[in-house]
Amino acid sequence: MASSKKKCMGGEMEINENSNSGVDEEIMYSDDEEELVNQEVQVDFEANMPCDSDFHGIRTLLRQLFLKADVDTSKLTDVIISQNYIGSVLKQSSSPEDDDDDDDDGDQVFGIFTVLNLTHRKDEECIQQIRFLLTDKCHQSPTSQTDDFLSALNSPDQHVGLLLSERFINIPPEIAVPSFESLQKDLEKAKRQNLKYEFANLIMIAKTYRLKMSDKGDAEDLMFSNPEEELIHELSDMTWNYSVSAERDSVMTGRWEDEEDEAEPLRTVMMFSASKLNNIIEKLKAELSKT
Repeated sequence: MASSKKKCMGGEMEINENSNSGVDEEIMYSDDEEELVNQEVQVDFEANMPCDSDFHGIRTLLRQLFLKADVDTSKLTDVIISQNYIGSVLKQSSSPEDDDDDDDDGDQVFGIFTVLNLTHRKDEECIQQIRFLLTDKCHQSPTSQTDDFLSALNSPDQHVGLLLSERFINIPPEIAVPSFESLQKDLEKAKRQNLKYEFANLIMIAKTYRLKMSDKGDAEDLMFSNPEEELIHELSDMTWNYSVSAERDSVMTGRWEDEEDEAEPLRTVMMFSASKLNNIIEKLKAELSKT
């Protein structure tokens, strides 16, 4: 396995007592530290190459995206680790003393950022499962873009990449900018080496929710688990949703669990030209700098 690459990324992580992310649970539920709940904790993060010891952490993040879908997240994790030169896992920065210890088994994975080639890898079982999931859900959620989406997905010449940007819900959206920038650099390097990462289109599957008002039954606008994905949604060429309410998404925040409003968990599929990635990153920089 290649040695880890690291890129320090600072950020504040809000500790929310209603979150099920599993982040800092010892702090959240400590009898002596209850006053820390709903406070902010300063945490530094670093990006590392995915490695074998990250297997369980990566799989956990994939499961929160795919839930009970027929996608083998174990094999998908193996694929991600096998192409560790593309993308990164997000971990808490280690101290200088920890740097002397090469054992990373105890490091928790807070996020995963990578791209999978759905065209070049179409014969691999887990990729076949993702392609079937997208095709099946697209047919079940017909829009005027259905034919265009499926045509792009199934094109043998114009490769499509699945852009995975998963993290625990308490990780701030500002972390997305350096993560996407690092991923973009990895893709450019891979293309210069003639590897199969030249994409015509990219697909993202976002965790979203829609509140159904109890008095009228009308649905409000989409809410995004990862706030920066709302901007990506606005810049996408094709978008559509499918419900995962029967799978009971456990990654909920307190503001979406109001007793008077029922949140319907969805997955929002977004497809955009790969040439837009740089523009999306610049937009994210501009918008997140306002917050």
